Parts: sequence; structure tokens; C-alpha cells
Amino acid sequence: MLGTGPALAVRPGGYARDDRSALVGGRNITRIAAGHTGGEVVRGAALPSDNGSMRWFRRQAAPARAGSAGGAGFGAWLLAQFAGEEPLATMPFARLERVCSNAASLVCGAAYARPDAFRRPGILRPALREEAGLVARRTADGFKAALADRENTVLAWPWEHMGTSLAWQATRAGELDGASLGERVEELAGAYALFCREQLAAVLDLWRQVAAGVYRGEREPDLPAMGAEMLAAFEADTAGTPGRG
Repeated sequence: MLGTGPALAVRPGGYARDDRSALVGGRNITRIAAGHTGGEVVRGAALPSDNGSMRWFRRQAAPARAGSAGGAGFGAWLLAQFAGEEPLATMPFARLERVCSNAASLVCGAAYARPDAFRRPGILRPALREEAGLVARRTADGFKAALADRENTVLAWPWEHMGTSLAWQATRAGELDGASLGERVEELAGAYALFCREQLAAVLDLWRQVAAGVYRGEREPDLPAMGAEMLAAFEADTAGTPGRG
């Protein structure tokens, strides 16, 4: 724990509506704040609802890759799950930001659990590596601030930084269609998971501790497992789609 001072407010992703949990791991916060981004390491769900509960999907994985030519990719599919019937283009910014953040968190989990599904040229390009590095630096800076002021600082997870940035970029550019925004979510979150794996490992461990204090579901929260199950559900839904496979 982080000493005996005031509790450090932590938000478990974009899913919770309050800051009830202060169960944080000091070692992981210190690792993240130190700026560890790590290198790429090969290591071989649940869908959070908008009220903070979890709906568990039980699908079997198909051999399709996360994003293939000829149809909307995993990121766009996730955006659709969180958006429901509400068009992205008419969402208030805060809602769009949250939808992007939720989708990015599950891409991070899926890419951590199944990195080979995301290791492709569009994600491995240098520009995305730099953008992922910026997310890692913002995450580290935020955790440093949290260590310096535990009473007044709310931790922001890397996918929250992504959600804010991607929603803002899409809004400014007027590119709010699900396919293009979903591709951006998938590419950035996938690049972060591949290039900043060591930092993500610490973040995921901390997220698990925090979420365990907030959620009361049938299973212990596990973002890589959640992401992998959603990726399997996406693959099952798109199996046989022309241009996929």
C-alpha cells in the first residue's frame, strides 16, 4: 500500500462511475511512474456495460486475425458494442471519449494476451511506435503526479489517455465513422501493448487490484482475459465474412 496517508483515488478504466476503490499496489505505481515502457515480448471476455457491471461472453476463438482487409476490424466492432444504437457522430464528447477509452482498454488486454494477432505492418510502423511512446510518457507522468499528491490526484489509465486523444482528433477532423475511428483505436492500443509491454504489465496488475475492489462479479477482473474473450467473440462473428480470414 502507499503508506498511511490519504487514500489515492483510482478509476478502473472508463467503466466505473465513482472512485470507491483505493486498493493500489505501491510497487506497480512506482514502476509505472519511473517510466518503464519495456520492449516487445512474445507471450502467448467480459464486456463492461455502461453501468459498471460485467457481461461475460463465452465464444470459441476462430483463426481470423484481429484486423483484416475487407471488413470492419476489431476496434470498430468494439466501438459498436459500447455505442449501441447511438451514432458516434452525435455523441457528446464525454460519451465519445468514454466509448473510445473502453474499446481501447479491451484492445490493450487482447493485444497483451495475443500479441501475434496485432503484429502487422499497420501497427508496427514507426509513427505509431512514437504515438504509443507518448501515451506511455503521459501515463508515467500521471502516476508521478499521483505519488506526489495522493490526496488530490486521480490516476488515469493509458487507455483513458488514448480515449481522450482519439476522440479529440476524430472530432476535430470530422472523422467519426466507426470504421476509421475503430481502426485508430485498434492501432494505437495495439501498438502500445506491443511496444510498451512492460509498462502495460504493471498497469494491468494494478488495474486488477483496483477492479477487484469495485466489481462483484462471478470472476476476478482480468483485462487480458476479457480482451481475449472479446477478440474471440469478434472472430466468431466475422468468420466467413468476405475478405476475412
